[in-house]
Amino acid sequence: MKQFLDALSSMVTDNPQRLPISPRVKDAVPVKGTNIRAVLHHSFSEKEAVDFARNLTNHPALRFLENARYNVLDIGLIYPFSNREGEVPPPDKARITLYDYTTNRGFEVMASFPDGRNVKVTELREQPFSSEGEFQQAIEILMADPKHGAPLREGKAFCTPGMPPVLDFTAPLDSNIRFDGVPIGGKPPANRTLALVMNFTAGNSNGQVGHYYVDMIERKVAGFGTASSDFFPAACGGPPSGGSCSTTSGTSLVTIQWPQSNPIWTFQILRPSATTGDQPAGSGVEIRNVFYRGKRVLKRAGMPVLNVFYDGNACGPYRDWLYSETCFDCALGTDLGSGVRWGVNVATICDDVTDAGAWRGVAVYEENGELVLVSECSAGWYRYITAWYFTQDGIIKPRFLYGYTESGCVCYGRLHNAYWRLDFDLNGTDNQVVEETDSTTHPNWRAIRREAKLYRRNPRGAWRVRNTMSGEVAEIRANAKDGQHERLNTGRGDLWVLRYKGTGTTDSELNGSSGADANLDQYVNYEDITNQNVVLWYGVHQRKRGADPFECPPLGPDIILRGY
Repeated sequence: MKQFLDALSSMVTDNPQRLPISPRVKDAVPVKGTNIRAVLHHSFSEKEAVDFARNLTNHPALRFLENARYNVLDIGLIYPFSNREGEVPPPDKARITLYDYTTNRGFEVMASFPDGRNVKVTELREQPFSSEGEFQQAIEILMADPKHGAPLREGKAFCTPGMPPVLDFTAPLDSNIRFDGVPIGGKPPANRTLALVMNFTAGNSNGQVGHYYVDMIERKVAGFGTASSDFFPAACGGPPSGGSCSTTSGTSLVTIQWPQSNPIWTFQILRPSATTGDQPAGSGVEIRNVFYRGKRVLKRAGMPVLNVFYDGNACGPYRDWLYSETCFDCALGTDLGSGVRWGVNVATICDDVTDAGAWRGVAVYEENGELVLVSECSAGWYRYITAWYFTQDGIIKPRFLYGYTESGCVCYGRLHNAYWRLDFDLNGTDNQVVEETDSTTHPNWRAIRREAKLYRRNPRGAWRVRNTMSGEVAEIRANAKDGQHERLNTGRGDLWVLRYKGTGTTDSELNGSSGADANLDQYVNYEDITNQNVVLWYGVHQRKRGADPFECPPLGPDIILRGY
């Protein structure tokens, strides 16, 4: 039961402002010291955490864990969408990922929430993502190793996750693809194995970092990957890793209305660490039920897929993730609870080139007359920033930036790809069409009648979603730095136009597939999308040559609303 309680502890609702806890958006109240109104949509207490853990551990479907050594890697809540406008129901299901080290198998557990009684267990075919708790256990194993652990025992070093954080036991189909930690043509480990990077404190590094692999089944440092050299140059232009900081509790949808007096925008925020309920890789800062001037714009928007391909497969390729919140600067302003803060002096690694800070979660603030939401996540040595900007004249600006800390892999040329999923519901669910034009100066809008993958061939062009009954429009204009898809096996494409499909409790396409490839093409079935409910995936691509200067150009389109 302790493993479940440890995983549940970070989900207990924090409500320092004593905000209303209600399913109704209209119950949002002004928050002192800010320019917003807010309401929390559910509360999860310590008692409920204990009851949930007890019911799970006592369920017959989980009896196989009674004498097992296992870890609960993630508990993600699934929030249903209400058909009643202005109502946000509490989560009704939980998705639990756990690993049984006794049998070397991973499992997904679906359970009703918060009672934890209706339980379904499915064995995973691939290695699941790791957790902070499991990562700390791997560090303890490395620290205890007589050959490799001395720098940790002596306080001269600390560890951050390596890449990939878990070595998958599924061998690549193409033996020419590099598999990190295993020579080309070699076998990936049969046991669950975590990758660690040993970072040295000032005065102890000699310009190097250590790479290690820890066998979690046999609880020892793995023999492969350390045979020739444990250390590699800490290069190429990134700041040193800042390590970790204390986390902020709370898992809840919170409604924000801005500005406080006569709100124009209304939406819910879900912090990155709380987006794993139906998206195991997370989606960064996710927004839901977005309304502008009282009319719906988006049902749901986030970034479920990102990856990186290296020239010549020098590293990776990697399918990265956006749930692992890391620390950035956000001076104490007003904590709204659930990891959302109205902050001041907000700065990510892309602002100050420092991998430091004391805040994890979502920072909300005003800048140049716009409302900003921002969070920073980590994936190995990379730092990924997802942000949303809202203007009072009806423009949404999703933004993606990426930085990095010291690592030999960033010395190589590479292409980073990130994909937003935008579920448009312009003043309703159906009656949506998608159109494109080659010029926004003299637009000649052409209908896209069937599902398709598209490209940004014309920098002056644009796409738009339009409600054919009531006339609302969301025009999507690319950023000049949004990049190109390059080869088919890297960026794949720039825009996917799909017909929405749902199972009633969740959306049917969220994650692409396993492996590094985004694999969004699988959803293009050329179905009719005229006057339907549509979903758009928008991709951005950033090419790095290797030892480039450290810079983080903001990527992402402007979504311009008309007819509101």
